[in-house]
Amino acid sequence: MKTAQKQQDEFIARCRRAGLSVTHQRLAIFEAMMANGDVHPSAEVIYHSVRERYPTISFNTIYKNLETFEALGIVVKVNPLYNEARYDVDVKPHHHLICRQCKTIVDVYDKKLDALPAPEEAGGGFHVENWTVQFTGLCAECQPAVATG
Repeated sequence: MKTAQKQQDEFIARCRRAGLSVTHQRLAIFEAMMANGDVHPSAEVIYHSVRERYPTISFNTIYKNLETFEALGIVVKVNPLYNEARYDVDVKPHHHLICRQCKTIVDVYDKKLDALPAPEEAGGGFHVENWTVQFTGLCAECQPAVATG
């Protein structure tokens, strides 16, 4: 597991390589993501976290920076059940379990899923660069609530 300082150093280096200035706001956004990384925070969660340090920052600034980070490969956008986008600082190939009730997202690392062949439709000139598998269902905590409700 990388240390927070090492991840921040890599973030700064990646921004600079892309010609993106490393502002205090961008660092605060990345730090908020790191602090909330295990829950795949939404832009709104990141916004509220960053506002504690920078009360004048706008939601639009957060969102635009997250989109820029995604374009640079610094974060990965995870869309659980077509609701709000959630962001993942772990950009290594992996997959997700998503609870349809509470929207919890759990990372899944499985070599068999990583080795899935491209679908036949890709043979018609479509070049697959990356893929993720999202499993949806009910987590252990939500199963009893749905069964009794």
